[in-house]
Amino acid sequence: MILKSAMDLLDEGVLVSDESYKITYVNPAYIEMFRLKEERIIGSYLHDLYPDIDHDKRIVTKTIEQKEEFFIDDYHFHWRGKDLVLQIYTKRFSYEGGDYVLTRIFNITEQYHREQQLIRMIEEMTANIVTIAKGYALLPLQPILREEQRHVLLERVPILCQKQNVSRLAIQFSGIISIDEEWAGLLRDLILSLKLLGIEVVLAGMRPEVVIQFTQNNIHLDGVRTFMNIQQATKYFLETGLTPRFE
Repeated sequence: MILKSAMDLLDEGVLVSDESYKITYVNPAYIEMFRLKEERIIGSYLHDLYPDIDHDKRIVTKTIEQKEEFFIDDYHFHWRGKDLVLQIYTKRFSYEGGDYVLTRIFNITEQYHREQQLIRMIEEMTANIVTIAKGYALLPLQPILREEQRHVLLERVPILCQKQNVSRLAIQFSGIISIDEEWAGLLRDLILSLKLLGIEVVLAGMRPEVVIQFTQNNIHLDGVRTFMNIQQATKYFLETGLTPRFE
């Protein structure tokens, strides 16, 4: 009785069912989460309550059939006109000779959407290709604060350059205050990918302290032109290429 009272107070949804999928307990948070106030829950069967869920998405069913406990980090679930993102934990246990599954559910929908918005912002900041003139573009480098940014640079920059028909790209370094071998490796991979696409890459705007770090770490970027600032790089592009159309 004390345990039930405690689970009734939890913010997470809690459901207990036996191995025939008969529901023996749900807490108020679960009922609120899935808007089940009008349904008869205790004594019902899970498959009757959620008849349209595909078999491979039935987590309690998997727990019983495979005799394994599951943790699903982002379970996408459309229910009664709403798209929910859930974290689901299942645990098997025995009580008075019967076998049961305890399911804990956290509604992380708002958190998930905030994280997706942050990821989109990071992508836009990290791979921000700015057109200088037709065929010529600028990539202002940003400090790498999250691992995702490395993948964004390597994956999105070449794609964006192709989409924007960029043939010459200036990578602006003025926002970078330090560089190490790992950063340099990332830069080499990015430049190689762009070169393989036929894109000429130049570097512009390195701070003196970054130049020193290049030297101290014996970092070489063979065949890559460097310029003091983006104005010099732009002048080089305009003087050595076809006359561009400004748009």
